[in-house]
Amino acid sequence: MNDVAGTINDQQIIAAARAELATGRPVALASLLATAGSMPRHEGARMLALADGSFIGTVGGGNIEFIAQTREGELLAAAAAGQHAPASLEWMTHAKNDMACGGDALLAVRLLTAEDEGWLSAIAGAAESGDAAWLVEDWSDAAAPVARVVFEDDGCDVPVWDEDAKLYREPVGAEPVCYVFGGGHVGCALVPVLASVGFVVEVIDDRPGICDPAAFPAARGVTCGAFKDLDEYTHITPRDFVVVLTHGHLGDAIVLEHVLPHRPAYVGCIGSARKAGFVRRTLEEHGIAPELAESVHLPIGDDILAVTPAEIAVSIAAQMIRCRAELRPHRPHSK
Repeated sequence: MNDVAGTINDQQIIAAARAELATGRPVALASLLATAGSMPRHEGARMLALADGSFIGTVGGGNIEFIAQTREGELLAAAAAGQHAPASLEWMTHAKNDMACGGDALLAVRLLTAEDEGWLSAIAGAAESGDAAWLVEDWSDAAAPVARVVFEDDGCDVPVWDEDAKLYREPVGAEPVCYVFGGGHVGCALVPVLASVGFVVEVIDDRPGICDPAAFPAARGVTCGAFKDLDEYTHITPRDFVVVLTHGHLGDAIVLEHVLPHRPAYVGCIGSARKAGFVRRTLEEHGIAPELAESVHLPIGDDILAVTPAEIAVSIAAQMIRCRAELRPHRPHSK
């Protein structure tokens, strides 16, 4: 549900780590496994350090990133010298990291070895196949953590740190998708904005003249199909986001009727307050539970007095970014 850039779902990080390990060069990985308070990056943020001195990803910049890079460098140097390089796990409180934002973060830094190729390749494979999977990291021995990928659904849809068990779980594999139903003026303006902030976007419309991939270069895919048949060509999960911008009230209601039972992480529909009443009544008449009908962001978007398609797109993206952020767990720690 989060932007995958700079996370373990970032295929650039996975590919770089696997390529380095394949050549026998050492690789270090810094991770935020939990955060509390205000932090520029949250749990799931990763930074890979390569033997050539380059970094991929970020754990938030500032002093905490300097600490992470220093520890990664020490691990790489030790490995290059043939010395043992133990991992480290430490709550970086405001007093330690001296970040102006004032939050705390659990920083984990470890060396990746050939033994880690198994879970790295499993993540890459899950992303390619579309399977949902979970990365489980056991830090009960902070000097020698163990990671594995599991494919059974354990109900974990967001990164979670168990302080008592020293266990971290994070969904990996198939990326969450934002399905944009309707490729009109607002849809055209919205797709590049969403893509620029990390959403993987699929555009769907029932008008052949609208469904031109060239009109949506930032979208992963463009599909032309009847809205009533959307279950045949989409696979909406609780991780996904849905934006409904069809060319009429009836089309909006049809899409909502089909997607709401899948309980996506976010559903928004364009329209007025008057339209909201009509759509929700229609949904309930068609058997949609009232709480699901009420969960739709209708009217869609944050209220910034938007008028033009570009302004409306910004308001929608802002609301989706906020909802995505609210899905992250915020748990206080006891250190």
